[in-house]
Amino acid sequence: MIYVQLLIIALFPYLAKIISQKTVTWLSPVVLCYLMGILLANWQGLLINHAIADYATQGTILLALPFLLYSTNLSREIFKEFKTALLAFLLCVFSGLIGTVSTAFLLYGTYDNAPILAGMIAAIFSGGIPNMQAVGMALEADKQTIVLMNTADVFVGGIFLVFLTSIAHSVLGLFLNNYIKGNLQMSKSQNSSSKNIINLTDFVKGLLLTLAIIGFSVGMSFLFFQKLAATFIILAITTLSLLATKFKWVQQLKGTFEIGDYLLLMFCVAVGMLANFDNILTDGKHVIVFLAFAWGFTVLLHWLFCYFFKIDRDTAIVTQTAAIYGPVFIGQIASTIGNRRLVFPGIALGLLGIAMGNYVGVFVYWVVSWGLPL
Repeated sequence: MIYVQLLIIALFPYLAKIISQKTVTWLSPVVLCYLMGILLANWQGLLINHAIADYATQGTILLALPFLLYSTNLSREIFKEFKTALLAFLLCVFSGLIGTVSTAFLLYGTYDNAPILAGMIAAIFSGGIPNMQAVGMALEADKQTIVLMNTADVFVGGIFLVFLTSIAHSVLGLFLNNYIKGNLQMSKSQNSSSKNIINLTDFVKGLLLTLAIIGFSVGMSFLFFQKLAATFIILAITTLSLLATKFKWVQQLKGTFEIGDYLLLMFCVAVGMLANFDNILTDGKHVIVFLAFAWGFTVLLHWLFCYFFKIDRDTAIVTQTAAIYGPVFIGQIASTIGNRRLVFPGIALGLLGIAMGNYVGVFVYWVVSWGLPL
C-alpha cells in the first residue's frame, strides 16, 4: 500500500490538471488534489500510512519554494505593489486577532479551554498550520486537542479553499476594485515562464541547485541552532533561491514555475491524506464550531478592511491565502486568479506570517485568559 500511496501522491496531480481543464473546469487542480487525499484518508478499510504522507508534505514544500522563486523578477513595480500587499496582509492578521478574541468571548461558558483554542486559531490566521501546531505545544495543549484542531482546520479550511479557488474572485469583484496592472504588465520572465514546456536538462539543473540550497540551509540550521529550525530553514531557502535568480543561467531555466506548481499539487494530496474525520465528528464538533465562528469573523472583517482601504480583489485573495494557508498555496491561488505578479509578495508575506504567528497566538491566549474569568 505504501508504494500505491506514493504513486498517487506523485501522479494524481497530472490527472487533476487534465480533469480541471477538460471536465470539471470550475474546480482548480489544487482542490481536486486536496479532495483526493481526504477521500483516501476517510475511505473505510483503506489504510493510509500517515508517516509517508507527513514526509511527503515536508519534502514537497522544501522542493517547491525554490522552483517557484527561480522565475521571480524583483522589479521596481513588484516592490511598489508590495506596500499594498503588506497592508492587506497585516489587516488580515489583525482581523484574525479580533475574530478569535471575539469568538472566545461570544462562546464564553461553552469552552473550558477557550484561551488555548483562541491562541491556536489566531496562529492559523497569521501563519497557517505550522504555527498552530507550535502554539499548541507552547501552551501545553493536550494531544487530543492538537489532533482535533488539525482535522478541524482541514475540514473548515478545505471548504474555504474550495471557495477561494472557484468563485471568490467573482464574488469579491462585486465590492472590491479590480487589479489594475495584472497580467498585462507581467515581466518577461514571468510571461515566458507561463508558456514554458518542462525541459529535462533544465529540470536536472534546477533540481541539483534546489538540493544544494536545501542542504546548505539545513546545515546552517544545525550550525546555529543545533536542530532543524523550520522557520530559519524556510527563510534561508527563500533567500538563497532569490539570490540564485541573479545568475543569468538560473533565469534561463525553462519550466521552473510549472515544476514548483506540480510539487504543490503533490503537497495537497499528501495533506489531504492526513485528515481523518472520524475523530472530529465524534469528539471534535465543538472545535469545528469554534473554528468556523472565528474563521467567519476573520474573513468578513478582512474583506471589510480591504473595502475601506481600497485594496483590490487580487491582493485581498493572495494576502488572505498567505496569512491563513502560508506560502505553499500562493502559486496555485495566483494561477487561479490569473495574476502571477503577486507570487513573490504572497510567498514573502506567507513567510512573514510563519515568523510572527507564534507571537500572535501566545498574545491572544494571554488576552483571552486575562479577559475571561475561567
